[in-house]
Amino acid sequence: MTGESPVPSATAPLNLKAILGLKIKRLREAQHLTLRELGERAGLSTSYLAEIEAGKKYPKLDKILQVAGGLSCPYEDLVSTKLDADFDALQTFLNSPAVHNFPFDLFGVRTGELMKLIMRSPHEVSALLRTLNDIASQYNIGATHFLRAALRSYQELTGNYYEDLEQEADAFRRELGGRTQAGWDRDALRAWVTTHSVRDIDERLLGQRPALRTFRALRLMEPPRLLLNPRLSEFQKAFVLAREAGYHRLGLKARSQTTPPDREDSFEQVLNDFKASYFAGAFLLPRDRITHDLRAFFRLPTWQPRAFLALLDKYHVTPETLMYRFSQLMGSQFGLRAHFLKFSIESGRVRLLKQLNLSNLRIPSGIDLDEHYCRRWLSTHLLLQLAARARPHAKRPPAPIVGAQHSSFVDHPDDTFFCLGMALPESLRPELTTSLTVGFRMDEASLRTVRFAADRRLPRTILNGTCEHCPLPAAECRDRAAAPSLYQQELARAELQRELKALSTLPARA
Repeated sequence: MTGESPVPSATAPLNLKAILGLKIKRLREAQHLTLRELGERAGLSTSYLAEIEAGKKYPKLDKILQVAGGLSCPYEDLVSTKLDADFDALQTFLNSPAVHNFPFDLFGVRTGELMKLIMRSPHEVSALLRTLNDIASQYNIGATHFLRAALRSYQELTGNYYEDLEQEADAFRRELGGRTQAGWDRDALRAWVTTHSVRDIDERLLGQRPALRTFRALRLMEPPRLLLNPRLSEFQKAFVLAREAGYHRLGLKARSQTTPPDREDSFEQVLNDFKASYFAGAFLLPRDRITHDLRAFFRLPTWQPRAFLALLDKYHVTPETLMYRFSQLMGSQFGLRAHFLKFSIESGRVRLLKQLNLSNLRIPSGIDLDEHYCRRWLSTHLLLQLAARARPHAKRPPAPIVGAQHSSFVDHPDDTFFCLGMALPESLRPELTTSLTVGFRMDEASLRTVRFAADRRLPRTILNGTCEHCPLPAAECRDRAAAPSLYQQELARAELQRELKALSTLPARA
């Protein structure tokens, strides 16, 4: 028996082990004791004390009392979870969801190795965490940004394709016995959800709460009920139902209760929400069928927008579900690593809402970036084009528009990529317009796969990330939304460095 606490890790979490180990180490070193000397005083083995200090073990009460006696300190001081003020940043990290809920193993990092690093150099790690916290505060980077960035990294690491989820969706479709053209039946899906997941589905109550008008769905726990926004299209309702089925079929416990999420507390929740959404997309757009239709679409010799829109009519899904499904299947089924972008425009402000980059190309980045995204991107171009068609007092929102183009960056003109996308009004917020784009690198392999990418009628555009960083002169870009202020600052800094270098090489006066 080593004397390790039998309390499971869920109730003796990593932060308790780390804090206790850190306190013992600091007190021991303050008294200039070696581990062997403390062991002799406390009646414990050197190896056992080393494991406690490393944050690997949390001892039983009697062993903590022995350590306290060896250090001549009160028991209460050791078991308190409060660290000294100079370790505030470290304590915040140890108490955060990043330690308790983040699956470091997905990224090849064992939690024990992380804790070993923290315990080996706590002052240095605390200083690093304080620096990162200051950067996060300055740029308004919250926990949600961190969790979503971690999810994007995981998706890009895995190619955003998951065979186990594909197979689960296929099995569920067979269970429902869908025989429609799309491969699933809405009534059967609804009946399954009310039998296995919730007691009933309400399509009135959510519409009676003005403050909740932008939520597509809300799941109440007791009794389990699913509230659907009455303004949802049948396509959107189908996705919510399929997503609800995904949570149940996949056994996902930590989850958002609203769609979209009103809060995100852990990586497990964010990952589970993603898995349920992936399941829904794979269920509504069966891999084999959509791949067959995409292959036929890609074989078209010229770009045909109507053929693109016909896929929406065939599968009865939302444009975002269709476009995101494209990005999932481009790599696994066609060997093309794609990127996915979702932009919005409201009151003239263009914002990047979602991004996923599997293509290793430069794409717009910076969620909530306080700069003006280049208006030459297909994503932003379609947004502005649709906004120009919208009439303030029109009874109906404008119809979706689609487009395709070749693009390359101004400083890398030979690195060309191809994008196709669409723009449409948001169903629950007509004043908000969104665009959805999928793109991939242009080379011989992609031209063989997507034949209409060789259509000479398609526009070819030189672009940049944001207007503030763009070197294109005004005469060459009539789409500029802001002056190249940051680019000019870069030029000024480069000139300053040249002058400093020139001065340093001048010969000294006699």
